[in-house]
Amino acid sequence: MIDLNIINGKIFHENRLIDAGISIQNGKIVAIGNSSSLLNSNQTINATDRIILPGGIDVHTHILDLIFSYREDFVTGTQAAAAGGITTYLEMPLGIEGKTVLDVFDEQLYEMQRKSLVDYGLIGSAGYNTIEAISKQTHKGAIAFKTFMINPSEETAELKNLAAKNDYYLLKIFSEIAKTGLISSVHAENDSIITHEIDRLTAENRKDFQAHTDSRPAISEDEACLRAIFLAHQTNVKLNLVHMSSKGAFEIIRMAKMRGWDVSCEITPHHLFLSSKDGEKIGSWAKVDPPLRSEDHVLAAWKALNDGTIDMIASDHSPYSDSEKDLSSNNNSFFEIGSGTTGIETILPMMIHAVNEKMTTLERVVATTSTNPAKRFGLFPRKGVIALNSDADLVIVNMKKKYSLRNQDLFTQPKITIFNGKILQGKIEKTLVRGKVVFDNGEFLVEKGYGEFITPAIHS
Repeated sequence: MIDLNIINGKIFHENRLIDAGISIQNGKIVAIGNSSSLLNSNQTINATDRIILPGGIDVHTHILDLIFSYREDFVTGTQAAAAGGITTYLEMPLGIEGKTVLDVFDEQLYEMQRKSLVDYGLIGSAGYNTIEAISKQTHKGAIAFKTFMINPSEETAELKNLAAKNDYYLLKIFSEIAKTGLISSVHAENDSIITHEIDRLTAENRKDFQAHTDSRPAISEDEACLRAIFLAHQTNVKLNLVHMSSKGAFEIIRMAKMRGWDVSCEITPHHLFLSSKDGEKIGSWAKVDPPLRSEDHVLAAWKALNDGTIDMIASDHSPYSDSEKDLSSNNNSFFEIGSGTTGIETILPMMIHAVNEKMTTLERVVATTSTNPAKRFGLFPRKGVIALNSDADLVIVNMKKKYSLRNQDLFTQPKITIFNGKILQGKIEKTLVRGKVVFDNGEFLVEKGYGEFITPAIHS
């Protein structure tokens, strides 16, 4: 007798939906086929009128925990992940004043091991002052590395170990990461342009939402994207450009791929679904970096998603406390509130809705939320696919179900989504991680700590 059968559903297998069932044993898929070909099981899930997708992989999260547990911890953050069909998340590094990146890596990993409901990887720090720690983080199991091309302000100590500082150091960072064979994930914006624009707009006493957008013009992303691609190509590092948003950057990435250069990129749902005009209505929780842009950039983003220029959809999940996003306690200035928004719980729901609205295809959604992330970060075919011997990371979806996405229904600690009130079609009902039902229609069926630390194939 095996552990579990899922029957009567349509599974996403070999890039299409087929009528089939799945047999699961010891967390792995051991059979795919019609009912007569499945093995006898101790438990059965009837998925009639449901589709079954490979679990989502969110390659860009800032759950943080530790000194920022007042914003989110790895329990609430991974409950939100499971509710949103995310079965694996890759957490960004965190800086803590007075501690080395190696110490913080260990502390992050310890808390993730204790609390996570879904599987996880940990991205290492790669700044100008942490280059010597890159190989050591690799040996600890880092799945990739993160670098900022902008220099964080003094008060954002959590980011100071990620700053490249200048192109000389960025080349050194890329060269060191290239030796590991891992991915270099880069936040590409031009520091000089942004710094001077903020100074100019501040001198004009601009505090409005559009001022934040104006302070980070598309050229600051376009130029940094181009520079990062050329420097990465020079060092043969595997480059991943995070949360891209500008039409110029998409065109640059498209051209680099045509040349055969080793570059991938992410986009967030908020950069796909919202423009700067939407952001003005939403308010402080729509302040993100890079900013929400004009409608022509949003249209270019959908084109880039559907033609394959965009490889992955990631949340850039960045929770804050109410006070950190409250304009009234921050001089009523959009420059003074935190940049970032929640998102780990809404990636798949928003993209499943987009399939129903015929904005994209189910094939592109599975590719960008599961298969491509697994391949790019060295987790395929263990993750990212419904196939024999792969992990039984599965999402069971009622594609016909309509519902309202509401703040009060969320599991993330801030209980905030910038898509609050949107009517969606396509409801996630169950999420399985390694064959166990973690989320079932609002209930969590595993204890915290069920998630496993996942390292890329390079460590195997």
